[in-house]
Amino acid sequence: MQRQIRFGGTWTKTVGWLIGVNVGIFLLQNFFPPLTVQLGLVPGHVFPFRIYTLITYAFLHGGIGHIFWNMLTLYFFGGDLDLFLGRRRFLTLYFGSALTGGLTAALLLKGPLVVIGASGAIYGVLVAYALYFPNTEVLLWFVLPIKIWVLAVIWIGITLFFSVFNSSGGGIAHLAHLGGIVFAFLYVGRFWRPGPFIKEMKYRWRRRRFKTF
Repeated sequence: MQRQIRFGGTWTKTVGWLIGVNVGIFLLQNFFPPLTVQLGLVPGHVFPFRIYTLITYAFLHGGIGHIFWNMLTLYFFGGDLDLFLGRRRFLTLYFGSALTGGLTAALLLKGPLVVIGASGAIYGVLVAYALYFPNTEVLLWFVLPIKIWVLAVIWIGITLFFSVFNSSGGGIAHLAHLGGIVFAFLYVGRFWRPGPFIKEMKYRWRRRRFKTF
């Protein structure tokens, strides 16, 4: 069977709206610079009067390159997840990853900085895609074929490294990325539903008793 390498994404209305809102707010930032400070997430100043920034920060971006790569990644992987999960569950994944990323940054980051960007949500989307479709191959840097699960492991490794040793290194809020990754694992594993999870673990344990010859 011929190997299939994925290049490009699936366009859906949900992904289109998310990209449109992100681009629209990015344009507003350029016309009204104070919007970044008003809607951005400032660690240590979120509770109790700026809780809304746990979500609004995810619609702000720091430049053309920042929003371009985030929206391109959303286009590459978001559409398939939207069709696979359905709109409601996909949006739960997206905003849950953004919210968890925001909470992680708000609680653990230190220093006078403003956290902006959809990267927490995007990391959640990428990791969820890798968990659901691990053997899909993509073109890294549009050239090198690589399985999506390998790419996800690389991203997770980089995020963990910087989260431990330099959480805001290079002006990047790696802890927000980590929060999105954690939510994706919890969401795909459905750990908030202990009943089905425990049954699945029992089923896997019973299977260990049988050997294939």
